[in-house]
Amino acid sequence: MSFKDLPPNLRELPLTDPRLAGDVIDLIVSEESRQHGSFGIMMCDELDRGINPILFSDRDQVADLDGVTRVLSLVLPLVARVDGGVLLGRGRPRGRCADDTDRAWHQLAIDLCAEHGVRLLGFHVATCDGVFAMPEPLTAAS
Repeated sequence: MSFKDLPPNLRELPLTDPRLAGDVIDLIVSEESRQHGSFGIMMCDELDRGINPILFSDRDQVADLDGVTRVLSLVLPLVARVDGGVLLGRGRPRGRCADDTDRAWHQLAIDLCAEHGVRLLGFHVATCDGVFAMPEPLTAAS
């Protein structure tokens, strides 16, 4: 599946399924934004259904750790107020494997979501080569 054949009832589905979550990130983080570097957020409600996508590009000076920290520090308190969750995605031009920057962004997201009491429903990397999920935090495996 890809964003081109998302289910018609997408707004009613929780974004907890990794495949569906990856397809949503594929939709939010456009091919063009991947070329320049980007950061996508799907804000979700208390039932983990997507309610509002946000995309920041490198042109917005957000596509680095400091920018991601600033954005998440603004967004996560709002999501926490409605007991919601977030689905996150990093856009970059190429690759099919996680690099050190992907891992740093993922860890930052894990830490900030925990700090704000927000469920991190997934963190994906979207490149022109495809979309892949970062692994669940080790605490989720216990």
